[in-house]
Amino acid sequence: MTTAAARCRTEPSTTPRYPLTGHLELGARPSAVPCARMITKKIVREWELPDLAETAELLVSELVTNAIRASRGLLDPVIRVWLVSDRSTLVIRVWDGSGEMPICQDAGPDSECGRGLLLVEALSKDWGAYRRGRGKVVWVLI
Repeated sequence: MTTAAARCRTEPSTTPRYPLTGHLELGARPSAVPCARMITKKIVREWELPDLAETAELLVSELVTNAIRASRGLLDPVIRVWLVSDRSTLVIRVWDGSGEMPICQDAGPDSECGRGLLLVEALSKDWGAYRRGRGKVVWVLI
């Protein structure tokens, strides 16, 4: 299993290799998840990357859900989603206002949560997290 320390790193360079960009800012509420999924799917298809659409939709759902959980108790619970692409790969970034870094958990077979980052790891080429401003960014490359 990957340790949290190994995942606390910046993402692959996204400029100027990634000319396609999209950004979304949402309140950190459960309704943000289906909104982020829908917009991600539409953008990825608009960018003519239909093979990545379902995976991107699932991964953004996991990352946004984690960002909402991390934002509990914050005065201004906002999350930000960025999508960037070079027309063959896609980087998804999700920012939240919590400085607490993500940790892969050992979820038991009956656990209802704790598998999100394991799913991210399984479906992505790479992923990680880094601190940005008063919060953090979790990113995934597909």
